[in-house]
Amino acid sequence: MIHALNGKVESIENGKVYVNVNDLIYEIIVGDTGDFEEYINRNVKIYTKMVVNDDGISLYGFLEVIKLKLFEKLIGVNKLGPKSALKIISSNSVESVVSAIINEDVKALSSLPGIGPKTAERIVLELKDTIKELDVSINEKDRKVLEAIEALVTLGFNRNQAKKAVNKVAAKDDKLDDIIKKALRFLSR
Repeated sequence: MIHALNGKVESIENGKVYVNVNDLIYEIIVGDTGDFEEYINRNVKIYTKMVVNDDGISLYGFLEVIKLKLFEKLIGVNKLGPKSALKIISSNSVESVVSAIINEDVKALSSLPGIGPKTAERIVLELKDTIKELDVSINEKDRKVLEAIEALVTLGFNRNQAKKAVNKVAAKDDKLDDIIKKALRFLSR
């Protein structure tokens, strides 16, 4: 198994990142290539999961180990493949996915790309007891930041733009609506 790769990002295309590790270039499937753009021609550590199936051997990669752990949990769910798991992680924050599972919020899970009500129910049923092992905790500021990002995405902004704007303008004591207003001003420049 390959747990992580540390190397230079050579290129990014079609949902894949190509990483040069000692002149051996690995193709790593990632959910959101936007997260990796700042690392082109720079070194980065990517946490990986090797998946073997009928299509061959694939490496799935994440910048954060918590995303890798959630991915591993999700692909353990019956009839949920790595591509669907990657879509779930790419379309939402780890905290909101874990929260939906813990709270048995089938509606929230079924609103994720490629996840229907039956799959959402299966995710809750199979992970509700073990998902707490991820130990995802959210402090008040982080919760507001996550909610502000989700609000901007709902308004039609790209997730990366929303993250950048919110992280740039959010102050410790800001209220959620103030963060959103500041981020909207930042994005309208």
